[in-house]
Amino acid sequence: MSRSTKKNGAVRNNRSSSATEKSSRPAFLAGLVIGALVTYIMPSMLTTDQKPSQAAVQDIVKKTDEETLKFDFYTLLKDNEILVPDDQQTSEEANQTDSSHYLLQVASFKNAQDAENLKVELLLLNLTADSEIVTSQNGDVWHRVIVGPFANTSKMASARARLAQNDMDSLLLKRKL
Repeated sequence: MSRSTKKNGAVRNNRSSSATEKSSRPAFLAGLVIGALVTYIMPSMLTTDQKPSQAAVQDIVKKTDEETLKFDFYTLLKDNEILVPDDQQTSEEANQTDSSHYLLQVASFKNAQDAENLKVELLLLNLTADSEIVTSQNGDVWHRVIVGPFANTSKMASARARLAQNDMDSLLLKRKL
């Protein structure tokens, strides 16, 4: 298959371009020699023959001995006493006396079958799930998948962590009883 130069009007030059290029060996060798010289000369230029005087060393040692840190909070804590009133409740007791509980909304679907499928997945994660039907303001029917109820925040937090480990987002809901 020979090409006709009459159609294209261009002729290719198949000569090797290595004859016209300059060699880069001299530049490489010059850089290598300069690098070796710098590597040999620089360490001797960087070393110093100066030694610190004994007086300066002793001054530094004295300052560090004088400036030893003293922590007083150990003795202060022993001497202080904090009075806590007896009628103050712990946070868990306060949560139990509150007439509300916590729920986690995991998802909301328009299709009831999708909500049921997610409930099964949550049951496999050992979480009690339920779905509730909610009608929005514009008349759409949604099926919310809810985990809970939880009596206190620690149980809710552990369930939320389990959901997060399985790449499921949740929305915290607090409802009055």
